[in-house]
Amino acid sequence: MLYRVIELTQGNLDNNHLYLSSVIGFFPAESIGGPNASEIGTQVEIHCGIAEPVFTDIAGDKKIFRKRSWVGEFFKSHSLSAGSKVIIEKTGANRYHIYPVRT
Repeated sequence: MLYRVIELTQGNLDNNHLYLSSVIGFFPAESIGGPNASEIGTQVEIHCGIAEPVFTDIAGDKKIFRKRSWVGEFFKSHSLSAGSKVIIEKTGANRYHIYPVRT
């Protein structure tokens, strides 16, 4: 399977991040960095339909994308709320497309 689904929480919305702990194995091990910017992992390319691709690693201690300024805009542009589901689709080596599940 080349995609995973995660459900958004109010914490995701309040803090502009995506919890990746349930899907962490979907990402390359080398993309998981340390707890601060001095220990950056290999960057993955994120396409989410709202801007240019985002290049980021995963903060290993929190299991969220380290760069997250785009996440709030993503939530807002798709009118997402707690309980909304998001698909993370692998589209290439270290490349992912993130989009909401539509009902």
